[in-house]
Amino acid sequence: MKKVILIIAAFVMVFGFSSTKAQSTNINGLAQEYVDVEREYLTQFQGKEMSKEEEERYLKNLSPEMKTKLEEVKKLNKNKYYQLLREASYAHNWGSYFAPTAAYSTGRALAEFEEASKARNEQMKKQKELEIDVEIFALKFKNSDNTTQQKLKSDLQSALNQLFDIKELQKQEEVKQLEKRLQELKESLQARKQNKGEIVQRRIQELLGDSRYLRWE
Repeated sequence: MKKVILIIAAFVMVFGFSSTKAQSTNINGLAQEYVDVEREYLTQFQGKEMSKEEEERYLKNLSPEMKTKLEEVKKLNKNKYYQLLREASYAHNWGSYFAPTAAYSTGRALAEFEEASKARNEQMKKQKELEIDVEIFALKFKNSDNTTQQKLKSDLQSALNQLFDIKELQKQEEVKQLEKRLQELKESLQARKQNKGEIVQRRIQELLGDSRYLRWE
């Protein structure tokens, strides 16, 4: 977990949220970076057992509903339980990993960041709950009679439909952010073309040490 936190903190330090525009563009990008790092990190522990202390630490901040679901998984498949417990803990704590960014935002920018972060955090928690439900239905299905299997199959389909919708919303948001970033790059390119002479002259001054006459003091 420490490795993931350090990597995420590095992203925050590099990108920051110096403006509302930058902040709204980066929140989903950083969230995706978090998911990618989390997936790589958790793969190392796929199905691995954990100590009692580690288990209690992961369970501590989870909701009663999440704990109940995970306890059900534990009775059916311990290795799957350890995997889902780690994933649920990361999903639950996602928002707190970005708390340091408050230092880079003020006023309206900070408020908008917190709102976007909260919404994304809730979405990730809901996604993880549905993923756990899917695992429970699948595990129960194998050891149930025909009547119960039909009910479980229906529940499984419902959970997967909801999970699909969440993933589609995430993809739509990702496309929207990419389109926004592309527009910003186009505007930046146009501005640089229009100010080519000034940009080149400023760089010449920097390289030749002539910028001392342009300092404020």
